[in-house]
Amino acid sequence: MFRVLKAMAKTVNWSNYFSTFEEKTDNFVKSFGTRKIYAIGLMPVRGSSGFRKLDYEFAEKKINVSEIITRLKKAHFNTLGIVIKDTDGACAWNTRIGWNPMNRDILGEFSDVGKDNNIKIIVSFTSMNDAYQGFIHPERVSVHGKNGKKLGRKYFKGEISTHLEGEMRVDLPEGVLLEDYKQKIPFLTDQIDKEKGKARSTRGKGLIPLTSFMCPNSAHIDYLLDLTKEVIRNYSIQGFFADYIRYDNAFSDLCACERCIEKFREKYGKKPKLLKSKEWYDFKSSTITAYALKLHNSIKSIDKHCISGWFCLPGPRKLLSQKRLGQDWTALSSILDIASPMEYPYLMGTREDGYYWGKIGGLFYWYFIRNMKKRAKEYRSPVLAITNSVECRTDEMVKQLRAFDFGAGIAVFKYYGTTEEQWNALKKYAETEIGVKNLSFGNNR
Repeated sequence: MFRVLKAMAKTVNWSNYFSTFEEKTDNFVKSFGTRKIYAIGLMPVRGSSGFRKLDYEFAEKKINVSEIITRLKKAHFNTLGIVIKDTDGACAWNTRIGWNPMNRDILGEFSDVGKDNNIKIIVSFTSMNDAYQGFIHPERVSVHGKNGKKLGRKYFKGEISTHLEGEMRVDLPEGVLLEDYKQKIPFLTDQIDKEKGKARSTRGKGLIPLTSFMCPNSAHIDYLLDLTKEVIRNYSIQGFFADYIRYDNAFSDLCACERCIEKFREKYGKKPKLLKSKEWYDFKSSTITAYALKLHNSIKSIDKHCISGWFCLPGPRKLLSQKRLGQDWTALSSILDIASPMEYPYLMGTREDGYYWGKIGGLFYWYFIRNMKKRAKEYRSPVLAITNSVECRTDEMVKQLRAFDFGAGIAVFKYYGTTEEQWNALKKYAETEIGVKNLSFGNNR
């Protein structure tokens, strides 16, 4: 299972932690009953295609659970990943604690039908990015530590990190007034992108919502842990993965609220500089790691067989992971059962959009491979990478499947927006390159 990952880090002394790695591997195999995961991700609130919409009406009325599970089986997928809490903060289950604007227990439906069809369920749980909680609890939002400018908009020291959402847009339902719709989506603004932008990151079209990154030293953590326990207690799932288990990578000055500064000074004293000292970066990563430990323990306290996981952004350790994200790969993978790097090079550009964008995508593909080879030694757990099908060509998708399977299998993102040509290629890939027998479950929980 971990042969490929080991080969990528030939210079690493794996014996220093091999027993822990082996224990995590055994736990993974026992929980899933297979040595290869072939998963596809579903984002209920993002509508029928792409990444760039919030569409609660679609999630409530048009998601056909049986149809989706049937299609997964036809293409030989053995696992479905469901984003049960996206960056908007909506909870796609029957929650007494959180916010569910869909009035539908989507997780419960998939959990039941998946169990009947031997499809395992992994849930993705957005942690620090939460537009709804940021709106109703601005006192829990991360605070800027300096003045700055992003996308032509100024922000100031002491302001909370609530900004216009970068990619997701909202279409106003026919016959509904904006002020009335804000009762459902309180973080929606009256600003609108009437045309799609030229850059791949500005293709959203419609009303612009707000988004917030929450402070990891605030009561938001207690809210997240309560939601986690609610899910694990009430639903049959095999994996619980934390997404956005980090700070906002768009800014370098978070979080400088009174809570964080007080905790930092208590630990390091008055001498180290805020925002740009080694001690500050260590403080940020230790805060995220502390949340990971609480999350892992919350999961295992209810279901010791449920796999805990986390998503990480590939990139340079010092400039991105350490300074901006607060993600210590070694610490997080030592705690959580499995790591899931988000290998999306062709979200940066694709040949489908022309020669220039094809070169951009190819450059990022090369870099992501190089980055994983360099940083594989930081992992202390199995790795299940996730890559994209949406907004890339079929040949680019298959290229990623081959490159980013580090032994545990591969996940594809996402169900809605994947073309018929890609579905056929995914089926063929399972049959000819993974082997259908390698995807069957030897035991069921």
